Amino acid sequence: MELNPAYAPEVTVVRGVEDETERAMTAAGALVLQLRREAGYSIGALAAEANLSPGLLSQIERGQGNPSLTTLIKLSQALKVPVGRFFHTTDQGGALVKRDARRRLEVAEDNLVYELLTPNMQGQLGVLRAQIAAGWDNRDAPFQHAGEECVTVLQGRLYVCVNRVGYELDEGDSLTYDSSLPHWYRNSTTTDAVLIGAMTPPSF
Repeated sequence: MELNPAYAPEVTVVRGVEDETERAMTAAGALVLQLRREAGYSIGALAAEANLSPGLLSQIERGQGNPSLTTLIKLSQALKVPVGRFFHTTDQGGALVKRDARRRLEVAEDNLVYELLTPNMQGQLGVLRAQIAAGWDNRDAPFQHAGEECVTVLQGRLYVCVNRVGYELDEGDSLTYDSSLPHWYRNSTTTDAVLIGAMTPPSF
C-alpha cells in the first residue's frame, strides 16, 4: 500500500532507544494538542497558520509522527511559544545535569539532536548541544527569539546566516549575534556538525 505523501508521518526510529522515542513523540503530540486548545485553534486553523497539512498535524497530536525541526519551528511560531517547549526529559532537580539525563529534542531528520546542557530554560542562561545532520538547513523556517546567542562549532563545518549575512564556521570558530534577528543554519558537508549554543535569556 502506498501512502499519500501529504498525510505520511515524519517518523524516525533512534537505534536502541525506540521506547524513549515513542515517549518523546507522545509527549510532543500531547503538548501540541494542549497548546492548540489553549490558543483556541481548530486543527484546520492551526495547520493553515503553520502552513502544514491537517493530516500531519493530526498525526503529530496523536503521537504517531516525530515532526521535523522545521515543522516544530512553524508550530512554535504559530502557537507563539519557544521551540524549547518541545524538549522531552526525565525531570531532575538541582544544578547538575547528568550526561544520560539531558533534556532532548530528537527530530525526524537523521542524526538531528538537540540536548539541553542547563537544567531548564527558566534561568538567565541556556546552553544547548546540537548535532546538525549532513545536508540539513532551516532556511525556510529561520529561528528568531529574544536575546543574544553564541555558537561554537565543536565538530565539522557550519554555515550560519544572521539577518541575511552569512558566516562559514570551521571547528573551533564562534559566532555571537542578536538572536531576535532571523537566523538559520546549513550543513552543506557530508558529515554531521556538532555545536554548543549559549543564549541569554534562554529562549530557544
